[in-house]
Amino acid sequence: MVLCIVALPVFAILGIFSLRYRKLAVESLHCLFRTAIFRPCRSGLDENIKSSITGKVMKYSPKAAGAMYRHYRILSLLFLIVLLLSAYWTAAGVYNYWKYGNCNGPEETGFCMFDPAGENSRISETDVDSITQVVIPKVENGDPLIGNPNAEITIIEFGCYACPFTKKAEPIINEVLEHYKGKVNLQFRTFYIPNHNLSYTSALAANCAMEQGKYLEYHKKLFEMQESMAKDKLFAIADSIGLEQKNFTLCMESNRYRQEIDSDSLAGIHGGVRGTPTFFINSQRIAGPKPFRTFKTIIDSELKK
Repeated sequence: MVLCIVALPVFAILGIFSLRYRKLAVESLHCLFRTAIFRPCRSGLDENIKSSITGKVMKYSPKAAGAMYRHYRILSLLFLIVLLLSAYWTAAGVYNYWKYGNCNGPEETGFCMFDPAGENSRISETDVDSITQVVIPKVENGDPLIGNPNAEITIIEFGCYACPFTKKAEPIINEVLEHYKGKVNLQFRTFYIPNHNLSYTSALAANCAMEQGKYLEYHKKLFEMQESMAKDKLFAIADSIGLEQKNFTLCMESNRYRQEIDSDSLAGIHGGVRGTPTFFINSQRIAGPKPFRTFKTIIDSELKK
């Protein structure tokens, strides 16, 4: 019986390519049906499979073949358990990928067989000490919000202006904000990535632009010009959006917002952030530039609460 259960999916797959295996798949199905209605399986398929496998093993090790013949029921049961677990993990992976864009869920960035290049999950990682107690970050009063300030839900994003994966997430976030216009807004918190050129300096510049009421314009320009970014261009962006250059330069040279940047990065570390971009929707965490459907699934669930 156990061997028939194991054999059915195996022969069904092989039967796609061979008529011989199609017949064996039908035989396995017939055996299972007979067993299900409490009738003996007359095909002898399980004995045939046992004899065939034992015969092949006999060529290499008679002792192992004898042990396999004596304990074939236990071995076939173990194989069945492995098969069922594999089927479960595969089904869970398909479900998670369909719903969240990653086989392992929205928080994970590990390997996914349906996304081998990691397009939905790659982040710019940084070395941080493990946090034993994760503290979900809260909306920071005084920091700018992108979207309706009275929205029901605020997405907190920990990102880096020099991170290519944070930039990749920008159009997805814009789609989310447009789809949930009035209901969802965004608070961008800078997360310093030491090995990214201008990671800190661009975060400082965005804060200096905020001081003059031009945060959103500067925020967008930083991502638009990410590939060609240089320190002098931070000042060129300021000029292009109409910032008062003297005050902007003084703000940059004095490192006025260093404490703010350090505080944002520390809040991310305590929240379990290991790289950028990482998003928090209430207590739900999303790591990487996951597709729109990932955000929609979580936001719809949170709006119903």
